[in-house]
Amino acid sequence: MKFSNKSKVIVYLITAFFASYIGFVLGNAFCSADCLTDILLNILISNSIALGGVFVLVNLSEKSITEWNQLSSEEE
Repeated sequence: MKFSNKSKVIVYLITAFFASYIGFVLGNAFCSADCLTDILLNILISNSIALGGVFVLVNLSEKSITEWNQLSSEEE
């Protein structure tokens, strides 16, 4: 089973929004001489980690649901 593209986009957008907010807060908290660079770097790092993790979790969920459906159909 595959998730619809619409649901994937919604999950990725929500993740990107919250990761950007977390990166913004961290950038302001650890601000040194050049705050804009720190903020953008923290947003980039937060987004790459969060979106990478969500991508892996979505793919594992799809695989797990597919295997579960196959096992259920074999038992019947």
